[in-house]
Order: sequence, then structure tokens, then C-alpha cells
Amino acid sequence: MSLRSHGPVDDVAGPEQRPDVGVSPHPQPAAGAARSASTTSPRTVAAATPDLARNMTLTALGNAVAPIAALATTPILSYALGVTGRGELAAATAPLLLGVTASTFGLPEAIMNLVARRPSALVAAIRRGALLITLAGLIGTAIVIGCAGILSGGSASVQHLVVLASLALVPSLLVLVLRAGAAGLHQWRLVAMEQVVVAVARLGGVAGLAVAGVLTPLTATIVMALAPVVSGIVYLPLIRRRRELVAALQQRSADPSVPDAARGRHRPAESEAPYPVLLSFGTRVWFGSLSGVLLSRLDQVMVTPLSNAYELGLYVAAVNISDVALVLNSAMRDVTTTADAADRDDDRLSASARISFLLSLILGGALAVLLPFGLPLLFGADFAPAVTPGWILLAAVVLITPGSIAGAGLSARGRPELRTLSLALACIINIGLLFALVPTFGAVGAALATLAGNLVCGVSNLLLLSRTSRIPLRRFLGVRRSDLRIIVDKGAGLVRSVGARRRVSHR
Repeated sequence: MSLRSHGPVDDVAGPEQRPDVGVSPHPQPAAGAARSASTTSPRTVAAATPDLARNMTLTALGNAVAPIAALATTPILSYALGVTGRGELAAATAPLLLGVTASTFGLPEAIMNLVARRPSALVAAIRRGALLITLAGLIGTAIVIGCAGILSGGSASVQHLVVLASLALVPSLLVLVLRAGAAGLHQWRLVAMEQVVVAVARLGGVAGLAVAGVLTPLTATIVMALAPVVSGIVYLPLIRRRRELVAALQQRSADPSVPDAARGRHRPAESEAPYPVLLSFGTRVWFGSLSGVLLSRLDQVMVTPLSNAYELGLYVAAVNISDVALVLNSAMRDVTTTADAADRDDDRLSASARISFLLSLILGGALAVLLPFGLPLLFGADFAPAVTPGWILLAAVVLITPGSIAGAGLSARGRPELRTLSLALACIINIGLLFALVPTFGAVGAALATLAGNLVCGVSNLLLLSRTSRIPLRRFLGVRRSDLRIIVDKGAGLVRSVGARRRVSHR
């Protein structure tokens, strides 16, 4: 599950703490930047301009597609494969998901952070990041294959599926590198499109196999593993238009009429992406990411060895439901990370945490009310026991939201090691409870372990950010009248923007 969160210093931090060491905090644009920007079209400038509300909306829509498609895909898998077959599919793909995040070494986060600060470093960052992440992916693939026998719970058929799925690990990592470059340039439309392609590929593939009568754990594993790889095609425009997009951001940075907060303090003169910079920031983030993925994915990997595939099938159904409640928080966390990395704003960061909690609470509450009736109807009567773990996981998702935004703030402000500390503590609690609860309580035990881990992680992130950035803890909690005004104003603005775009398109 995604933490039930799945992740860049304080203004007084010294140079040794900052990922942009050696870079002037207020650089002047390079001479060539103005010349190249002068040929950039207004449309490209607009496309490259960071708009927080619009970016959050695009990311939320992209993130929403995956759980919605999962809700459409899971019933097909559930009725065709049954609870045990669904559990075998999850047992086969969970090591791949774990391996992908564990093999990143924080490089996607490092690339995103670097490109957000220095757009002209895009090409070098992607090229060098791809080389490093390929080497890491090959090692990760070998480890997954070597552990396939243990992870399969002694089932020869599941072991073969684990090995087959692991072959998609390296290509999936390369897509993450492209996604990081797009996010660093604020190209959230491409990120959203990637999520759509993954969801459509999985839903279309599973539905097609079911109609053809050949949907089995083997064919389903192939579809689930390859869909993220296929989604990489959406980033071809990023590669083709990279110079135009970078020039647009440089033009905005060079425009004296644009305030510092809006132009994000881009650094067009810095075009290098040294390996030490990527590895230094990446490894600091990676330890947190590794703890985070253990917290978010280890539950699905461990349920089969500690219990059985039937309990994993129930747990996965509960995860599919709770992932829907993650949509809004994930969008706000991702966009807040890049926005705060480019321009620190305590008010924006704390408001994002409060608004994210409010929206997640509303969505999670609605799902909790519908769960007793909707889950058996959607997945089949055999999945009715998944209602209780579903309620627990929804609570875990809602309660993590303020701490998730705080963790994004720690990473964006150059203190990813503090976020790592929170995740490590949560991971220790989670693993201990998995071993203690899953053998007896199955899916319910795994859900309780996730809830405990999320609470520890969220509270730790809030306390650490409050201490390092001197932001009072109370600013991240509760809901204020100003938050409601922001939601209404931004919502109305987005509606007007969509209406204006439609009118222009029909002229």
C-alpha cells in the first residue's frame, strides 16, 4: 500500500546540508537564456509555468485513474481467478513493486529536485540517472529471482510468476527517470497521462483476456507487469520538446516582472548533473524510500509466507479500495514537493497539509460508509471478509495525510534524512506487527500493522518539520476558514479555466 504514502533545510541550513551547494541563491540568468527564450512561443511559456492548483488537479486526476481502473479490473480478476487466484497474482507482482522502489536509490527524487531547481540540467540528469538506475535495477532483478522461492510460500507456480514479473523491473525504473524529469519541469499533464495509460492498459488487457477466456494468474501477471513499461511512451514529447520547455522556464526566470515566488528561482546557468550530486541527494532520500516501500509494500509480500494466498486476496481487495482515498493526498504531496523545492513557502505548505486532510477525510468517510455494501457487490460475496481490513486501511490513509505533506516539505527543503528517520521508525513498528499479527489475524492483522506504521511516520514527520523549519505544529492540524476559501476559489478558477479552454477550442 502506498504509505499508505508512495517519495525534497531550513533557511538557516549550512551549505553542507543543501543539495544545491555552490549555487547562488539569487543567480542572474545567463546571457544565452534571454536569447533562447525570445524565440519561445507564449503557449510554451504557459505550458511550462508552474500553477499549483492546476498541477494538483492534473496530478489528482492522473492518480485517480489508477484506483478507479483497479476497481473496474479487480472484479474481473476476482470473479475469474477467485480469492486464491487473486492472491497468487498479488504474490507474483508484489515483489516487482517492492523491487522497483527499492532499486531506485532515490535517483528519481534527486532528478526531480535537481531539474526543478535547474531546468537546463534535464538532459544530463536523465542520461546519468538512467545509467545509474539500470545498474541498480539489474542487481534488484537478481535479488528478486534469488528470493522467489521464499516469497512464493513454497508454491512452484507462484515462484515462476515472481521470476517472470521481475523481468519488467529495469524498464519500469527507466520510466520513473523520465517521470522525474517531467515532474521537475512541472509537466504534470504528461505524468497524469502516464497514469491513464497504465490504467487503460491494465483494464483493457485484463478485460480482453477475460473475454477470450484465457485470463489466468500467468496472463494477468504479464499484463500487470508490462503496463507501466508501455506507459513510458507518453514521455516522448518531453524528449522531443526538451529545449523548448527549458527555454520557456528560463524566459520566465529572466522576466523581471515575474516575482521570485512565481518564477521559482530557476537556475538556467547550471546545466550539469554530476554523479555525486545525484547520488548524494538520492541516497539520502533512498533510505527513506526503502523504509517507505517496506512500509507500503512489505505487507503484501509477507502475507502469503506468514498466512496464505487466500488472506492476501482479501487484503489486496481492501488495499484497492483504500487506494482511492490516497488520490488527493498523493497529488498534493507530489506537487508540493516540487513547488517547495523551487520556492519555500511555510503558509502554502501548512495549508496543503490541512486541505489534504480535509479532502481525504471526506473521501475516506464516504468510502467507509459504502464499503459494507459495495465491496461484496463489486468483488463478489467471497470477498465480504475484506470489509474490516478495508475500514482500517481507510483510517490509515486519512490519518497519514498531514504527516505525508510534512514529509514532502522535509525532502523539498533538503532534509530527506529526517523523513528517512520517520520512515525507518515506522518500518520497524510495521514489520514487528506483521510478524506478530498476520499469522493469527491474516488480512486484519496486516491492516492494523499498516495503521500503526502510518501513525508513527506521520507524527514523526510533523514533529521534525516543525522543529527544523520553526513552523508551529498547530498550523498543520485542523481546518480553517481560509482553507475553505482556498478550496472554493481554486475550484471556481479551475471551472472557469476549463470553460474558457472549451470556448477557445470551439472557435
